[in-house]
Amino acid sequence: MSKFVTPKGKEVATFICPKTAHYRVKFVQGGELPEVLSGLYTSERVADQAISQYLEESKQPRVRD
Repeated sequence: MSKFVTPKGKEVATFICPKTAHYRVKFVQGGELPEVLSGLYTSERVADQAISQYLEESKQPRVRD
């Protein structure tokens, strides 16, 4: 399965959910995932894209109104 590292050093990985045979995302060391990554994915590639997008967006400074 694919593994990524967040800017804070936590590993994020994809895995196949045995109950549904879909892909899911988890923190390897444990912890609560952001809502945007908590769904089911139909392929590892789609899950990897979601993780990459999340990591890219988390690098961006947040603009407040």
